[in-house]
Amino acid sequence: MVNIKGFGCKVLIILLLFGPKLCISQLAETATATDTTAVVQPAAIPVINIVQETAKANEALKLINRKIEPKNQFREIDSLFPQYALFVEDQKNYVAQFIQANPNRQKVDNLIKKWNGYGALLKNWEGIINQYEQRNSILLDEVNGHKQTWDLTLQNAILEKAPTEIVENARSVMEDFNRLKEFISEENNDFLKLESKINLQISSAENVIDELIALKNSKVYHLFYLRHKPLWNTSFKTPEHYKAENIGSESFSENLSGIRQFVKNNDRSIYLFLISIVLITLLIRYLRSYFIKYSFDETDGDLQKAKDIMMSHSWASILFLSLLASKLFLSATPRLFDDIRLFIVLIATLPLAQPYIHKRYKKICYFVIIFYLMDAAKTYVWFSSAQYRLYLLAEAFLVIGATYYFTHPYLQTLKLDIGKFGRQLIRISPVLYLLSAISIISNLLGYTNLTDLTLKICTQGSILTVILFGTLLIVKGISTSSIHGHYSRKGTYNADKKSAGHLKTLQILRVIAIICWVVIFLELIDVLRPLNDVLKDLLTEPYLLGSITFTIGTVITFILILGVSFLITSFISYLFDDADTGPLKILQLPKGVPAAISLVIRYFIIALGVILALSSLGIDLSKFNLMAGALGLGIGFGLQTVISNFISGIILVFERPILPGDTVEVNNLLGTVNRIGVRSSSISTFDGAEVIVPNNSLIANDLINWTLSNNTKRVEVLVGTSYDADPNQVLKILFDAASENENVLKIPAPQALFSEFGDSSLNFRLRFWVHYEVGMQTKSEVSIAVYNLFKEQGIEIPFPQRDVRIRELPDQTTNVSKIPRK
Repeated sequence: MVNIKGFGCKVLIILLLFGPKLCISQLAETATATDTTAVVQPAAIPVINIVQETAKANEALKLINRKIEPKNQFREIDSLFPQYALFVEDQKNYVAQFIQANPNRQKVDNLIKKWNGYGALLKNWEGIINQYEQRNSILLDEVNGHKQTWDLTLQNAILEKAPTEIVENARSVMEDFNRLKEFISEENNDFLKLESKINLQISSAENVIDELIALKNSKVYHLFYLRHKPLWNTSFKTPEHYKAENIGSESFSENLSGIRQFVKNNDRSIYLFLISIVLITLLIRYLRSYFIKYSFDETDGDLQKAKDIMMSHSWASILFLSLLASKLFLSATPRLFDDIRLFIVLIATLPLAQPYIHKRYKKICYFVIIFYLMDAAKTYVWFSSAQYRLYLLAEAFLVIGATYYFTHPYLQTLKLDIGKFGRQLIRISPVLYLLSAISIISNLLGYTNLTDLTLKICTQGSILTVILFGTLLIVKGISTSSIHGHYSRKGTYNADKKSAGHLKTLQILRVIAIICWVVIFLELIDVLRPLNDVLKDLLTEPYLLGSITFTIGTVITFILILGVSFLITSFISYLFDDADTGPLKILQLPKGVPAAISLVIRYFIIALGVILALSSLGIDLSKFNLMAGALGLGIGFGLQTVISNFISGIILVFERPILPGDTVEVNNLLGTVNRIGVRSSSISTFDGAEVIVPNNSLIANDLINWTLSNNTKRVEVLVGTSYDADPNQVLKILFDAASENENVLKIPAPQALFSEFGDSSLNFRLRFWVHYEVGMQTKSEVSIAVYNLFKEQGIEIPFPQRDVRIRELPDQTTNVSKIPRK
């Protein structure tokens, strides 16, 4: 479960510790901003140092000239933009004709995607130019500083009547910096002009997209708008405006040319994509090695599937993830490239999904691929209105046929053991029949908008389900192998805790997959955008509470930032706290150092999260300046114990007198350290109790750590024999009894010692070293071995004996009954 209480305590302590500092820093910044005399002014270089500084200035000039030299990326943008601007203008003219052609909804969607690609490319160019501008602005400030310095140096050299050569050197350097300043300023102006032109084209593309979206939201595209005549009254002749309509279809030749152009102009993105493939391959193969190296004994079916994905289908997983990663690195690609990529993703899903689907439904993936190809064909093959409706009619009948093939007979199939996937398919089959019937009827009557939507739900919904199913299988495999490796490398671990972690992770992944499915599906059926607009209006609606104005969006952002900060810190703790299993293992750091590094990173993230969360609410930390003094007094008096425990916790982490897993003794309490927290530490006693000890108690009181430098312990067994026993034989028996026990360490060797002549026995000591965890058990085993050997050799372990000397016996005539009894 999420430890909200502990997180809240961390946030509170960080606020208390760093709040006053933040306020004071705000005051310092304000004072610095108002104190103009604090600004460092350029100063003249002494005449005696001009020659030496001239060489340094020349090096600085070379370095800055090298930095401002136009890169190939900029030259490409500068040469391609004029042609691209003309291309965009031509496409705008095509869009005007396209709108007049009364296209169907899918072709409008295709055109919107195309224009989104145009806009994405232009925004990428704009970002690159903006980076050059920012770099030049920084360099301009640097050059300006150099120029002012050498201007003052020149004036000072003239005033001091320095040699002519020195004056000329100073003048030459100053002029060089002045020319460089003018060049950078001119180059930045060129960047600004180009950025302005690109921005105009971006605005133009956004206007086109808005126009197409408005078209899609117009009355003509409402679900129950009668767009066409009934199918039996429709002419199947090619219309006169065929050319205008054909603008909405994609050309293979244009797409192939676009792919070649994309590869030529995006070599950097392609290199990053290739690097991502290598990293994905290394990750999958590394995680796969956990199952090879350590046995996996989980019996849950989903966990066994996850293991099988990593063991038997690792290369298919690598291909699948690489294609998904290409979407991140290779954006704004031609439509044909996107369609081929998605087709290969569906092919890669076959070896991943089919082994875990009931044999009756294994062919369903092939039908999904057929649906995808039929859906993609609409983009590249132009149909007249009547032909397109017949095509949709055939697609609807194919959906009905596929549903019937996999689900009949319905009632009998429902009773069979067909797995989770089969049962879900059986349950939704009536919905598929209903949607297909609606599609057929609406198509016949001319309500083709409704036809498009119902078919999209059936076909693209199934495509989305298959892809997310494959993604979920791979992510399950990755998470299962990670958790398995994390625990297995420890050697000893709680198997129940490991199994619970596996199952909880799978449950969370299923929930995330469902959320992703819903979001993407809403986008497919064009519901996400209006829903997003409604939510945006709701979240940005201002509310007034007293003198405070806030929105629901800022409150949710505040909570999300804190929640994400906590999740990140938990993940970092999972990765770095254990020196034996974390990524810092390769550094061979001393025990406890990874935990200290983890603590610093976690507290930094929490502090940063608190500051960002407060900033999201619009809170200006400088307004708390007056509270800094009062807050400091509160920390000093009211929260002295809390801060003392917090500082003690930091000392424990960095000084490392105790570590998680150590056996310690403090305040007559003996147990194992479970956790060193922000305020207190948890110690589990050997009686099964878990004791919460304030960190200050561990620092201020005497602390015995039995396992700090090593986990060995000396055990001593005391034994006595009768005076008839041979001490030499007894010593040998004691030594043999300890040496033969497998838990007794060979180094240092056991010691058998004669202790003393007792009143009734010869006393001996047997000392030997063992690992602390088995100390009590080993002492018991060695003691029993000593007893058995004594018994075999006839050596007696005597009882205490006393000699009683009677000085005077009582009179025999005394009545015994009168003697008092005890």
